[in-house]
Amino acid sequence: MMPQSPPYLPVLQLNADYTPNKVLRWERAVELLMMGKAVTCTPYPGRFVRSPSLAIPWPAVIVLCRYSKARGKVGLSARNVLARDGFTCQYCGLPPRLIGGAPDRSALTLDHVVPRAQAREGKVFLPWARRQVPVTSWENVVTACRSCNLRKADRTPAAAGMTLRTVPRVPTQADGLRIHLARYPEVPSEWEAWLPESWHTRDLPHSANGIPVLQAG
Repeated sequence: MMPQSPPYLPVLQLNADYTPNKVLRWERAVELLMMGKAVTCTPYPGRFVRSPSLAIPWPAVIVLCRYSKARGKVGLSARNVLARDGFTCQYCGLPPRLIGGAPDRSALTLDHVVPRAQAREGKVFLPWARRQVPVTSWENVVTACRSCNLRKADRTPAAAGMTLRTVPRVPTQADGLRIHLARYPEVPSEWEAWLPESWHTRDLPHSANGIPVLQAG
């Protein structure tokens, strides 16, 4: 079965309780539909996936017929930390943007809240959590603009007279999907009705034509 025409639009998968849980390639989505394991909630208007004997509306959103328990963890990477933090400096709150509204990733860096200089055997002590974690971990790395990172230098926020806007944490399953969505330059409008309220277009950076933009490095 082949698509009618490019682009090869991705498909949002909902669990059986209608909560979003992952983004699929169109081939996998069609496979689930043909096996009776999912049904289409919303198609892409005017687009079809065709075979010599069949044509079906190109699914934009599908829902699983049976509940699937989420598996896997979000990998720790610079791109994922930036996405978790909304491409916003966690010290001054600056969300640097390019012309058109896309995040300016060149203006952002990663900062170790408790600096590497305080690490012992690769671990640091987090005062707010009262425990040790690896120096480079979800709970000790945040997004910082270059100015704040330079100001903080090799100190803790308290020693530098700075305050964290949020406490860094391991992403939840919901965070994982939001981080995954950040890989797509544009979020299809057909998905919006199924995404959490906090992810709606008014809360996301926009391109010049008004399309929500969620980009990651």
